[in-house]
Amino acid sequence: MSVADLKNNIHKLDTGYGLMSLTWRAEPIPQSQAFEAMHRVVELSRERGHKAFFNVGEFYGPDFINLSYVHDFFAKYPDLRKDVVISCKGGADNATLTPRGSHDDVVQSVKNSVSAIGGYIDIFEVARIDTSLCTKGEVYPYESFEALAEMISEGVIGGISLSEVNEEQIRAIHKDWGKFLTCVEVELSLFSTDILHNGIAKTCAELGLSIICYSPLGRGLLTGQLKSNADIPEGDFRKSLKRFSDESLKKNLTLVRFLQEEIVDKRPQNNSITLAQLALGWVKHWNKVPEYSGAKFIPIPSGSSISKVNENFDEQKTKLPDQEFNAINKYLTTFHTVGDRYEMA
Repeated sequence: MSVADLKNNIHKLDTGYGLMSLTWRAEPIPQSQAFEAMHRVVELSRERGHKAFFNVGEFYGPDFINLSYVHDFFAKYPDLRKDVVISCKGGADNATLTPRGSHDDVVQSVKNSVSAIGGYIDIFEVARIDTSLCTKGEVYPYESFEALAEMISEGVIGGISLSEVNEEQIRAIHKDWGKFLTCVEVELSLFSTDILHNGIAKTCAELGLSIICYSPLGRGLLTGQLKSNADIPEGDFRKSLKRFSDESLKKNLTLVRFLQEEIVDKRPQNNSITLAQLALGWVKHWNKVPEYSGAKFIPIPSGSSISKVNENFDEQKTKLPDQEFNAINKYLTTFHTVGDRYEMA
């Protein structure tokens, strides 16, 4: 599939699927349950006339387990591979998660990932830009993307995504490697609105790049299921984040209460919506804002069961009226999240 085809397939999406939480946890979701959820994602995508989007990672759990799930899923359902775009993160030390962006490290990361998945990967992204390799005046290491371009020319991967980049990096990489770029993956949720204020979303719109929005449910905070730090399982990295400490949750959950009481509870019964659907609808509603018309905001929630997938992928339920969208944004002008995205307690 060409880069143009990949971009076109991504642009058709309303919702993609993040597989990180299936395996990057103390107890991975059993394969049988994960496969049911993954199958449902593909089924819903096919019904809507486009490919499914699987967002996976080389380091999402020990021993390539995330990629092994994808490998085993397509071994079981080989006819479904043609209906899925796989976007894979790598280019990091799998144990320490520090960036490893040298030419040879990136090539090895791609080859390891392709081997673990069992074949071609549509899109590859270095999880973090390895700025330690930058010489004076450089905003990104050229060799990381030179390696990815080589992998494309060899037919090992199809295109490149960017991950966790700033405006300056997006522009510089696009200038040098734009013909290979498919999308930009960054965090966006009601708790993490940075990209709307720091030029990232505007830059993507200007350059015609889709925005893959990870953690659109605020790592579970926007589902209404988390009330205290004790609700997070032992071994879950969220347990050590400042945002999820009991002290921080007292403040952060005021946003969830507002959404529940002022939006969800005020909906008529024949037009009900869940908190998760509201959070996803807010992300997608940015596609209607004229200044971002060149981009496409695509949330990639997880969903470890068929019921959660059905909830997250209900496109009718995740359409918000302007009135609700505006009311939420007005509230956000006075709300400040306690704890940065990766700030430890």
